[in-house]
Amino acid sequence: MTKEEIIEKVKKNMKTIGWLDYDKEIGIDCFDKKMRETREGKMKEMYIVFFKTPDTNIKYNDKGELTSLIEGYYCSCYVDASNYEILYYSRPHGYIEVDGTY
Repeated sequence: MTKEEIIEKVKKNMKTIGWLDYDKEIGIDCFDKKMRETREGKMKEMYIVFFKTPDTNIKYNDKGELTSLIEGYYCSCYVDASNYEILYYSRPHGYIEVDGTY
């Protein structure tokens, strides 16, 4: 499986989750597989897919000045290099399972 195919798999999984998305202007990047420590503390060869969630709650006043913005945050998706299974997502506030639960 190529990095592009891994990215497409992650995008498809995000659509399945429904509420998880990425900033289309920044895009998604997949890095080379490496031995990494999982959240369980075990070593595993994985690909890591990085992305930023979209900014939300963007509001402007009558003068066109920005009055409200909730900035998106950077996330990682961990993909097993041996079978290309999505293991989990990591974000600043914890982990997201493949089915979208916390």
